[in-house]
Amino acid sequence: MKIIKYGEIDKTPISICLGYFDAIHIGHTKIINTAKEIASRNGYKTYLLLFTGGKNATPDIFTFFERIIKLKSLGVDGVIYQELNAKFMAKSKDEFLNDIFNFYNVKNIVVGEDFTYGKKAEGNVCHLKEFATKKGANLTVLEKVTDASGEKISSKDIKTALIKGDIGLANSLLGSNYFIRGKVLRGKGLGAKIGFPTANILTEENKLLVKDGVYLTCTIIGGKLYSCLTNVGAQPTVNGNNTVIETYINDFSSDLYDKEISIYFIEKIRDIVKFNSVDELKEQLTKDLGWLL
Repeated sequence: MKIIKYGEIDKTPISICLGYFDAIHIGHTKIINTAKEIASRNGYKTYLLLFTGGKNATPDIFTFFERIIKLKSLGVDGVIYQELNAKFMAKSKDEFLNDIFNFYNVKNIVVGEDFTYGKKAEGNVCHLKEFATKKGANLTVLEKVTDASGEKISSKDIKTALIKGDIGLANSLLGSNYFIRGKVLRGKGLGAKIGFPTANILTEENKLLVKDGVYLTCTIIGGKLYSCLTNVGAQPTVNGNNTVIETYINDFSSDLYDKEISIYFIEKIRDIVKFNSVDELKEQLTKDLGWLL
């Protein structure tokens, strides 16, 4: 996948996806797949304009690098990235579109029906259609994707589900498993002392974490899928008050320190509990292993 900073000239004939793409949920995937189909029929490449910062006052469901991972898995050929800073957001609707067509060889554009752009979101799909036609480019506008209740799929709803610990709902709206990618750091080794060695994950600061709890998860290491148990939150039994992400990887014993891994969340098993002793904690962890069988 080619990763390009906004403004860097690239004249590859492209079918480009425009939107915010902060979560890459099922609505976003529909846009991407449509752009890919058109690109495939016409010999174009599929690109996507990806924004960072700005709009979100809350942490991201997926960090920039996690979104890159998702987009690569979806078969996107190139990502153009731009920070939503004051200078960029002050561009008029025409300035924004002129940049897109001047910097890139746009043959096709795919957007959702509520796509807006330019200063104060003054641009809409009607203006975009007129502009694209003058430039000789095709525009495809897709209807919104809705949930079971008929409401538009939104990142806000996914964030709410994650904050509540409803992984099932979050994953259904995402169309894939929520995951956390980070570097494995050395912890205090408490898990290893009681027979449950864990990989402690360091994430980026702007990452939205699920509600504290113990989760059934999985990871892929060396091309092999491993089932896991992941604790997100404090460690009250051993007087740990800071939020940690620690994962027990079933049937795995190799050294992962300083390596990047992704942990995919499947189901919440239980809340975090303060046990009266380490032996009680060990007993509960042994019961939790039943989820891995």
